[in-house]
Amino acid sequence: MRELTLGEIRKQHRVKQEVVAMALCVTASGVSKLESKRIQDVPLHRAAAYLAAVGGSLKVEVTLPDGDTLSMAAHNAA
Repeated sequence: MRELTLGEIRKQHRVKQEVVAMALCVTASGVSKLESKRIQDVPLHRAAAYLAAVGGSLKVEVTLPDGDTLSMAAHNAA
C-alpha cells in the first residue's frame, strides 16, 4: 500500500495551500516545505494541525510491551 503525501491529501480534498497556511500560521512556502517531507518525518502535532486544516484528523494507536494498546486522537486547540 503506497503512502499518500500531505500534499496529495490536500489536493484530493481540493483545499488550497493558502487555506492550510492560514490554519497553520505559516506561509504557502512553509506548507510546500511541509508537504515535501515524508509523513513519518512530520512531527505529530504538525501533521494533526495540517490534517485538521483539510478536514481530517489524526489518530495514533500505541502498543505497549505487555500487549495493551492505547488509542489517542489529536485535537487541535483553535
